[in-house]
Amino acid sequence: MNKKILIPSVIAIVITIVLGSLFFNPNDKPESKKLSFSYVQANKDLKNSMSLLNISMSSPLKLNGSTVEQYCTFFSNDSIQNSIEYCTSTELLDSDGRFLGNIHMVGTSNSPQFVIGVIQVSPTLDNLPEIKIVYQTMIESLVCTCWDQEKPGGFGSVSEWIDATNSHHLEAKKITSKSEISGLAQKDLLLEITTNTEGYLWKFIIPN
Repeated sequence: MNKKILIPSVIAIVITIVLGSLFFNPNDKPESKKLSFSYVQANKDLKNSMSLLNISMSSPLKLNGSTVEQYCTFFSNDSIQNSIEYCTSTELLDSDGRFLGNIHMVGTSNSPQFVIGVIQVSPTLDNLPEIKIVYQTMIESLVCTCWDQEKPGGFGSVSEWIDATNSHHLEAKKITSKSEISGLAQKDLLLEITTNTEGYLWKFIIPN
């Protein structure tokens, strides 16, 4: 196993911060790129989009069987976790070749159920700008390019949502915080921050 994989631990103490839901006007039609995606296409789309931003994304490492339990454990909900039988994992490197984090896709062998971006942030939050780039790219590549139009949760940009989630986590002084945005192109997006010994582990989840 050559790739570096960040594995979020399951933390019992959780504070949930629901930052708002989006109510659609039925006459509005956001520009959705797709409402479902495959492992191959999603990894290809993300790799192409990341490269335009000087972020290198590796070819996917494919995991199944016992390696799923070792490297693809992301959910405390047993019914969701037990449904995962296959996953892919890729590394992200910045323009200087430094490790940023991983993008995992988990689900059945036929189709991913979730795409998960896992990034370790330093205690000084130096790499928070990279989180914004990666997570915005994930949204625009796999969900839609309609954030500016729809402003889910009242946030004018993905950056504003990330800043608000980060501020809530720091102010709450809890181990783990969650923030959910509902309704963007019929997707429920989840941000999760966990304080650890290296700073803050961020996990961003997009359902398929």
